[in-house]
Amino acid sequence: MQITLRQVEIFVTVAEIGHFGRAAEALHISQPTVSQEVSRLERALGIPLLDRSRRSATVTQAGEAMAVEGRSLLNHANQVVRDVQLYEPTRIRTARVVASPSVVNRLLPSTISKAEQMLSSVRVEDILVDTGGVTSTLITEHADIGLGRFLDEAAGYQIEVLAHEQVFVALSHQHPLADADRVALEALEDLPLLLWPREQNPAYYDYLLEICTSRGLSPMLLVSPPRIVGSRLYLLSESRAFSLVPSSMIGHLSEDLTAVPLARAATLPLEMQWRASDSRPQLAALRDLIREVASSL
Repeated sequence: MQITLRQVEIFVTVAEIGHFGRAAEALHISQPTVSQEVSRLERALGIPLLDRSRRSATVTQAGEAMAVEGRSLLNHANQVVRDVQLYEPTRIRTARVVASPSVVNRLLPSTISKAEQMLSSVRVEDILVDTGGVTSTLITEHADIGLGRFLDEAAGYQIEVLAHEQVFVALSHQHPLADADRVALEALEDLPLLLWPREQNPAYYDYLLEICTSRGLSPMLLVSPPRIVGSRLYLLSESRAFSLVPSSMIGHLSEDLTAVPLARAATLPLEMQWRASDSRPQLAALRDLIREVASSL
């Protein structure tokens, strides 16, 4: 038995669209070619995949199974091609790193600086995304390493916790507690908590709320655009809200804000994610360098 990926692709398209003519249009080939390739696939398998007794192309039970397995086969084939292309000479020398906002402040600059000295054969290309966008971008952009918090599980990818960063309260210098050594969250019951929308990163969002509720505060919430240090920063500056930030944000807040430790400490995980099958030695060396930098920070 011999079948081709092209035959599988054509059949899957017909099964999804349910019509030979429209499938031909979608594939930019002629309708007779679609019919011929599907027929060749059926002969190779020895079983009909489509019921041709109606005007539409209705899949048989075998066709339904073939459509499911065919999609899986095409996805795997695409992944194989993309994985092999990682060894193309210019791609070998480039490491594409996806990073969320707070990672850009300390970890990524320090890593790139050290990589220039210690891994001169590797050029680090950074891809900056909003909170919650690391894993999806890592996959869709076929990048090499993702850095962020509460990263999403994904088949074929590993996640490692690099460090646990201390959580601070970001407050306006005008707030009465701005000069305190530590802040008890229940003392901020008059201020709303400024957060990005929950759908960006539900696990991260819920974790920050849990920090509050476990310390006696059920905060009012202000939902900001994707980055809390973006266009809604004035809400913090004018003492109209507070936020919870990792220690890597210290020194990167605006001058009218301060970061105060929690009276009851809390931490945020800093995570790294990469393709489990990636065996390129220069990427392994870069991951080791990231671990080293993260531990020193």
